[in-house]
Amino acid sequence: MRLHRFYVKQPLGEELVVGNKELLHQWTSVFRFKPGDQVLLFSSSPSDFLYTFITISKAEATLSFVSKKDNIISEKMVLYMALVKKDTFETIVRQATELGVTRIVPVLASRSEKKNLNFERLETIIKEATEQSGRGDIPLISQILSLKEAIVDSGDSLRVVGSLHGDSFKRGVIETKQAVSLWIGPEGGWTREEEDLFKKNDFTLVMIAPETLRADTAAISLISLARKA
Repeated sequence: MRLHRFYVKQPLGEELVVGNKELLHQWTSVFRFKPGDQVLLFSSSPSDFLYTFITISKAEATLSFVSKKDNIISEKMVLYMALVKKDTFETIVRQATELGVTRIVPVLASRSEKKNLNFERLETIIKEATEQSGRGDIPLISQILSLKEAIVDSGDSLRVVGSLHGDSFKRGVIETKQAVSLWIGPEGGWTREEEDLFKKNDFTLVMIAPETLRADTAAISLISLARKA
């Protein structure tokens, strides 16, 4: 039977007492756990902890430690994602989390249609995708930055930007263990001025595919290519 996996904001040890109301609501009302049931818990560490419920109510749960196993800690990969429509951005955040991105930076580009984000909802999406994917670290999501602010924020990482005017993506572009930032434009793409700014700052422009891709397709494709590089 598949074990359900949850993130908790407290240290994990031999015996655990959980009082988080939101989590207890999930456990009692959604999953209907009872004493003797088991769950996997993690807390931003390289291990998943298996616990058995001793007692559980809407006010508190006590759990007994059974065992632990390694989970997945991602290499440093930051996604600088131009603002796009709400549903599209949420899809990108979910899938980028599943694929191991460690930080997501929303960027206000010239052709961005949307100017704000629901960060509370995005953080919930990130937490759920982290629980589902088996990774042990929860990605951070930054406040919205202008393009110039984002360039400064990216520091000395290898900066790879998706562009129809770039060279085809080749293996070896990204070295193993190298900190990398991936840049995806909005629907409609980067403007010529923005691409000139990338070139001026020594970005690597790559063509993800010869076709014109949707922003979410482009983001997930570039992340996947970078993971295989």
